[in-house]
This record gives sequence, C-alpha cells and structure tokens, in this order.
Amino acid sequence: MAIRIAIIGAGVAGCGAARRAAELGADVTLIEQNHPGTGSSGRSAGVYNIQTLDPLDVEIRIHARELFFRLERDRGLHLSRIGNVRVATDESQLPRLQAVIDLQHQLGADDSILLDRDGLHRLVPDLNVTDLVGGLLGPNDGHLDGQQLCDVLLAEATESGATLRSRTKVTGHHVTPDGHHALQLDGEVDTFDLVINAAGGWAGKVGVLLGHPVPLLPQVHEVVQVKLPHQLDYVVPMVNLYMPGQAGEALYFRQDGPDSLIAGMHTYTVLDHIAVADPDDYRTKVSEEYLYEVAEHLTERFRVDGLGFKPGWTGIYPLSPDSRFILGPESDPTVVTCAGLGGVGVTMGAIAGATAAEWALNGTPTTVPSTIALRPDRESLDAFRNQPNHSEVRT
Repeated sequence: MAIRIAIIGAGVAGCGAARRAAELGADVTLIEQNHPGTGSSGRSAGVYNIQTLDPLDVEIRIHARELFFRLERDRGLHLSRIGNVRVATDESQLPRLQAVIDLQHQLGADDSILLDRDGLHRLVPDLNVTDLVGGLLGPNDGHLDGQQLCDVLLAEATESGATLRSRTKVTGHHVTPDGHHALQLDGEVDTFDLVINAAGGWAGKVGVLLGHPVPLLPQVHEVVQVKLPHQLDYVVPMVNLYMPGQAGEALYFRQDGPDSLIAGMHTYTVLDHIAVADPDDYRTKVSEEYLYEVAEHLTERFRVDGLGFKPGWTGIYPLSPDSRFILGPESDPTVVTCAGLGGVGVTMGAIAGATAAEWALNGTPTTVPSTIALRPDRESLDAFRNQPNHSEVRT
C-alpha cells in the first residue's frame, strides 16, 4: 500500500511537493484553505532568476529554472524572458558576481553575462548608472505568473495520482496510538503517514497545530504600478539593486506591460521597521508612504520624465529569523517543514517543495543534497525556538 502523505498549502512550494511526492509513488493529498496559488505565490512580482550569491541558492535556482523551461515546453507555462540583472554598486562586488558565473557554469548554466557600467547603460538606456559599476545579467531570466505555475505543477501532480482538497482548512491534529497523523479537515478526520507543512505565511500557525512550531516572521511587502508616458524602444529587464547580504532593502523594477512597469523594495532579511503580520489579517493596500518612497527611488534611478505611480498590491514575505529556508524533518521525522521562503518562493519554491517530499519519503534530499544545511534543527534557529511563547507572538 502506498504511503499516505498530506501536504498543507498549495502555493508553489506545496504544489512542487505534491508533484514530487506523487512522482515518488506516494498517495498524496494536497490541502489548501482557499484555492491553489491564491496566497503569497499569486501576490508576488513573479520574478525568476539564477542571479544570486549564495552557492546553495544558486543551485536550487538552476534546478528550478530548468523545471520552468520544461514546463514552458511541455505545459505551456508562460515565461517572459525579459532578462534579470543584479546590479553592483561597488567594484568589490564584481569578483563575487564573476564567482557566481563560474559556479553556474559548473552546474550547467552558461548564459549569464558580467556587465560593466557601459553594458548596463546599453541594456537599460534610461538607467542612471553614475554610481553603478556593473551587474550580472541573466538573459533567459524574467518573470512568470505564480498562479499559472501552481496550476501546471498541480496538473502534473494530479496526473500522477495526487488529490487536491481546496477550500479545506486544517483545524486540528493529533497522533494516533499507531503513530499516524489524524488531521481534522473542516469537521472530518483523515489520517496520514506523513505531513509536509508548506503553508507559506501560515506555516507558523500550522506548525503549532502539528506540535512542531515553526520560527516564522511574516512581513508585508508591497508592489507599486508605474505608468510610462510612452512606450519605450526597448524592454526594461528586471533590474534589482538589492545585493544579497546588504543591510535593509533596495529598489527593483521591471517591465510589466507595453507602457507599464512594476516596482518595489526587495530584501532577503527581516526588517526591523516592518511589523510581523498575521496572515489572516494583514494590510492589503499599498501605503501612501511606501508609494512615495518607491516613486522617489525610481525617479532618481530611471530617468524617464512623466512617470505615473499608483498603488499595486501587497503580499507576505514569510521570512525565517536567520533569513534562510526552513526545510527538512522536525524532531518527529514524519513531519517535514518547508517554510521561510521569503520573497523568493516563486523562483525557488518548486524545488524546495520537491526537496521536502524527498525528505519525507526517502529520508534525505536527492535533487539538491546540500539542502541538508537548511534543516529545522540548525543551531542558528535555536535561540528563537527557545523564546517562550514564540509561536503565539509571531504568528
């Protein structure tokens, strides 16, 4: 008899976990309190890229991008390959970007290009490059629709036998005398051998229900819509001025429609000036203060007169205290957590989810073995876990 596995949360990570678990022969039930892709996955800027600094993150992103390319070919996933450039503001950053290219080549991705200041200007003629030194360009990177990505991952999962239970909320949990997980699902109880917590911004609350609290700090981030005064004679790639490891946040912007951009401020880390959000009751409108901040930064950086700005939307970055994914088995190995994906859930979540499925069913990650470093029991999370009542305060 196939192993029964419940996956809680049908965002990119949960759908990726369902796809991989079904591929591995499990009896998969994907549980979603709303509809697939309607949480953070469907409220993101939709960016995918392999242009980052941490070697493990680079490896996960390359696997994810290869999956996207296959889904584009086989499933009609729409990829807007407008390019993605990680901008360098200091000469000391250029060798680090070259090291990323060298690593990408080792991992089979050979399309990235290191640009100098003049190359940045040629790529984005209206970019103010006076204080920039170059950047790392991924010409095959760009953006996609998080909702569609969930749909195509889910299609592959269900074709392999997975079952989706949408508009179903997990309201209770206990372990049966024979060691199975009994989940209360809107008034009825179903039992499973394994559970994956891939609930995005809700992973903290789900973790409490499962008896394995997740140290999660969800924060609201915002997107601004920008109207161009006229169509440009080039496509604006995803321009990201945030350099991983820097303090705070930095501007990003990209083409959205023929005469529009989207823009915002990006980070990988928890920001002290942003409150921890309740995913069931968070601000869904862009603040006036944020709108003005993004307008000021973009007007200075992108020298096109007559830009118009209006509020876009908000979503949750489900961040961990140490800014890394929380991925692997809990103290009870039949419970696996896939959480803390922050603002990169669309670009990395499908492979993070697949890794969670491998942990659950194989006892070890096989697609990206080095993700073992992201286990929930790592030392960098201990201090947070030991805070009294952290689950009540942080969810």
